Amino acid sequence: MKIFKHVPQPATVIAMIFIVACGVTNAHAKADYHGIPLGAAAAKQGSALIAVCAACHGITGTSAATEYPNLAAQRYNYLLKQLEDFRDGARKSTIMSGMAMTIPASADNQNLKEIAAYFSRQPLLTTGVAAVPGARANVAQLKEGQKIYTQGLASDNIPACAACHGLGADGNGPMAIPALALQHEVYLLTQLDQFASGARSNSPGQVMTSIARAMTKQQMTAVAVYLQQLNPDSTLGIGPKNYHEYVRAVDLHQQAKKSSAIAVPQGVTQQKTETIKSKP
Repeated sequence: MKIFKHVPQPATVIAMIFIVACGVTNAHAKADYHGIPLGAAAAKQGSALIAVCAACHGITGTSAATEYPNLAAQRYNYLLKQLEDFRDGARKSTIMSGMAMTIPASADNQNLKEIAAYFSRQPLLTTGVAAVPGARANVAQLKEGQKIYTQGLASDNIPACAACHGLGADGNGPMAIPALALQHEVYLLTQLDQFASGARSNSPGQVMTSIARAMTKQQMTAVAVYLQQLNPDSTLGIGPKNYHEYVRAVDLHQQAKKSSAIAVPQGVTQQKTETIKSKP
């Protein structure tokens, strides 16, 4: 599958104004979606709870069917919010509403948190993402999708998607905003249609409802096609792209400082070396 490399461009000022006007600054998820996601121990517990989920989403969260979303590497906070919304009726689905009810009840929604922890810690494999029909996208369509996603269309009152979802489309954890990179085009289009029609209404502040209703079908398709082929590892340079990579980069930096502090014997010239760090 060809991965479309994204060249970041700044979002327009008017797009940002539109987002603020829609109330994003006040559209926080509930308090329990903030903070540090549960770790490896919770994910291990969650692995025993996902048998039903795996039938549609895959055992590691990479779905082979385009109508079912990839869950691998999705934001923990977003996954938790959607599970609770399906269970509580805030988000309706003929399939997921029933599936959410099969998850055993637990104190403080621990089972839901462990399932979210499990899928959020799975790597999203680009080779496992269904490429149809996104693979048929032409360059013009990809460029249109990239422009809408990164800059928005001020003339149509469409803000830059990247303002909330990030230039690499990897989402925003504390705000429970989903990652969209490498998501299925068919699924993304379905969700945009549902937001526009009102069939889905669990976006905080109804932000996505306002945006989807401003978009034409052609614009929705262009964005969905662009996102299905957007590899987040090809954006934002070569720096750390998540908290774990950041911690590792800090550790390497500290180790380098300690090494350079070791005294060099008198009369010995310390050679300058260049190290190319491999990506974690």
